[in-house]
Amino acid sequence: MFRKLVDKIKSLVPEGPPPFDPTTLDDPVALKTEWSPLKKGGANFCTRKLVQVSPHRYEFRATLGAKAFYLLFFFLGLIALFFTITQIISNGTLFKPEVLIPGGVGLLFALAGGLMFYFETTPVVFDKQHDCFWKGKIPADEMLYATANELLMPFREIYSIQLISEHISDSDSSYYSYEMNLVSREGLRTNVVDHGKLDQVREDAKTLSEFLEVPVWDGI
Repeated sequence: MFRKLVDKIKSLVPEGPPPFDPTTLDDPVALKTEWSPLKKGGANFCTRKLVQVSPHRYEFRATLGAKAFYLLFFFLGLIALFFTITQIISNGTLFKPEVLIPGGVGLLFALAGGLMFYFETTPVVFDKQHDCFWKGKIPADEMLYATANELLMPFREIYSIQLISEHISDSDSSYYSYEMNLVSREGLRTNVVDHGKLDQVREDAKTLSEFLEVPVWDGI
């Protein structure tokens, strides 16, 4: 009886889109390219937006909403740490649950917020002067002889732009995150962005497609 009720509830939940069939692209590179998420996880809101810096350069920059989210974690953690320190000073005690627990939680929040802000606001760049895409801070001389990896891809190796989705669910929420990857001529992939605003991902992919003169493989 209980199993039938569970199956009935599942049948009422709308299913996600069917897996993308790369044979529809009629391209041998698409067949040897992975179509599962390259970067696990994601966000249910837009974390980065494409910005034209010059006629020769585009950058994905963190949105104000994303920065506010990361800083919220960071400052909540600092507030909890401040509360803990004041308790220690006023009571002269350290090893008590009412002191250690808020302090530990505060430290975790501050670290998480700080790390998210650092990593999620690092440069994500497409630059024709260097003929390269890269993430983070990479010395210019490394781009001259670099091959595709998880942090960069020379323009000469970019074959297409891949768009795929990932369904993410936990005890509190369920949503789709949309991933943009660069695909090399060998079918290797480098992640560009991964967030929850589909229209923005598609718009940015179209802009980059024209900039790089490569097709978009929309597997969403």
